[in-house]
Amino acid sequence: MKIGQIVEIPENSSIYTREKPSFQSKEEELLWKIAQRNYTLFDGFIVGEHNGVENFEIGQRKGLNISGKKNSVYVIAIDKLENRIFVGQGKSHPGLFTDVFCFDEEQVSWLEKTKIENDVNVKVSSSVLIDNVDAKFYQFDQNYFLEFETQVPLIMKNYTIGLSYENKDVIVLNK
Repeated sequence: MKIGQIVEIPENSSIYTREKPSFQSKEEELLWKIAQRNYTLFDGFIVGEHNGVENFEIGQRKGLNISGKKNSVYVIAIDKLENRIFVGQGKSHPGLFTDVFCFDEEQVSWLEKTKIENDVNVKVSSSVLIDNVDAKFYQFDQNYFLEFETQVPLIMKNYTIGLSYENKDVIVLNK
């Protein structure tokens, strides 16, 4: 067990208001959006310690042992390589939401041998959602992206996600 740092990212951090540059491709844009969630120690301030990142998941509120904050504190990111947990205050913290998910080939299970082209509309289902949500599906090499029309809870990435295309369930994405 290796002691690690817990870093708080303020909700008004410039991370969440960075101006979107121009991109050469859709893949470049999606990778940029994903990279916006790669927090560093310098994006916030240390608020505590933990006994192992494997004990935490995105959206977790309990067991952080952080007190004296105005609002509840939630895990918004986990950096296994640097052994850091990133947290944000309040259930509406922007770090708890995203409009893009990325999956690698190991996380994808095809239910049917349906060829899905890039930039197609899919319906996304998850036990975290009350209703299905609309997204666009993209595949670039071994990476699969879902770009949502609206912000969705980041905690969704902890659960199985189903995709429907042309009214058929075609893919299951796992964490």
